[in-house]
Amino acid sequence: MPRKYDLTWVKHAKCWRKQYRGKRFYLKTKCRGKADRAGYLASCREWKRVKAWQDGLGPSPYTLTGALIPEDLQGKTQSNSVHSNAPENQANKAHLTPVRWATDPGWILSRGFEPFVHSDQVVSPESVQSYNGKRITELAELWLDGRQRQAKRGDLKLKQWSEDKTQLDTFCNFIRVNYPAVTKVAEIDAGILNVYRAQQWHLVDYGKFSKTTLRKRLRTVVQWLRWLVDENLLADLPKKLSRYAAGVQLDQPKPVFWTVDEIKLLVKSATERTRLYIMLALNLGYTQIDIATLDESMIDWESGIIERERHKTGVLTKAKLWPSTLWLLLRHRSQGRGPVLLNQNGGPLLVERINDKDNLIVNDAIRLAFDRRKRAAGFKTAKRSFKHFRKTAANEIEKVAPHLTGSFLGHSEKGTKRFYVRRHYDELYEHTDRLESLFGFDA
Repeated sequence: MPRKYDLTWVKHAKCWRKQYRGKRFYLKTKCRGKADRAGYLASCREWKRVKAWQDGLGPSPYTLTGALIPEDLQGKTQSNSVHSNAPENQANKAHLTPVRWATDPGWILSRGFEPFVHSDQVVSPESVQSYNGKRITELAELWLDGRQRQAKRGDLKLKQWSEDKTQLDTFCNFIRVNYPAVTKVAEIDAGILNVYRAQQWHLVDYGKFSKTTLRKRLRTVVQWLRWLVDENLLADLPKKLSRYAAGVQLDQPKPVFWTVDEIKLLVKSATERTRLYIMLALNLGYTQIDIATLDESMIDWESGIIERERHKTGVLTKAKLWPSTLWLLLRHRSQGRGPVLLNQNGGPLLVERINDKDNLIVNDAIRLAFDRRKRAAGFKTAKRSFKHFRKTAANEIEKVAPHLTGSFLGHSEKGTKRFYVRRHYDELYEHTDRLESLFGFDA
């Protein structure tokens, strides 16, 4: 029988890891590999000491430099006094030189940033005495709690809240690793912000993530700091931030579409439900959330015309169902008021919620159904998702009627152009009707 492990093996770091109370702890016991039984048992003993430390039932098993104290020397080499001799003036000097406490690069890289080259300047975060003041972590949580309340009210997308949380956590972890003595938000200065931006650019250059992620990270930090000033939690901004993220010029996106033959292959042998999802995406330019929120009151079942506000932008849109789409939609139409399509349990097709650990959980029945068909059709590695059907249909309209593409996609239009598009919905219907035969749904 295979062994059962209480710890998780981290191959690239050659160490064991444990997740506890929402945090990951990379254990420092040296191991030759996952099969090293003695190393695993020693790591388990280290974890027991770490857990006791985290629960306030024992001292830290690490020295000020982050090294693991041997078990037999724990009581002789360490006392609580080592954590109480860091005066506030050390915190004031900490921002002058970047420092880090984790000697394990796997721990740092797993959080989205790299260690500094100052390997001789290693400081334990526990060596920094907790003192009164407006702490960075507390104020980060305060802002995120407010964003979460906005999301629950419907004023903010849950996905946006989740992204804000991820990006701000990255910044807070960066400070905790590289400037452990900096705990007050007022101690964040221009130098720290510049180093953070330079380090993130370094990771982009090495292909760790895209420029889009970089810009999100920088903009989230700016948004948080400005909120602190607005709420009188910070006297002034550390520096002028109007240009902090402005230097990130995104690369021109490369259009990616499904071909007509690929669509025909995906639809072939698909279940009626999956086929209907694909047809709604191509016919109406819908994404999963648009399909999941399609309501009975939005549809004129006789003419097949749907009039609604697009879920993402709130822009009023009109579209006409193909005869084949209308027929399938009637077959799978739910009974009663509310969403036209429900899952097999009678619930919504797409549900977003926040779990007990404050993580965003998305249950998307449409994506799951499509992913199954995608794998069965031999497109498992294709870097195209369900949302690319919408782009594919828009591309076909762009070829012959570019002035109608924005209307099909539900993009915001200004003044005269909005008036012009609304007068030409009949023309839009003609072009979307043409797509039915192009993609082979009129047979």
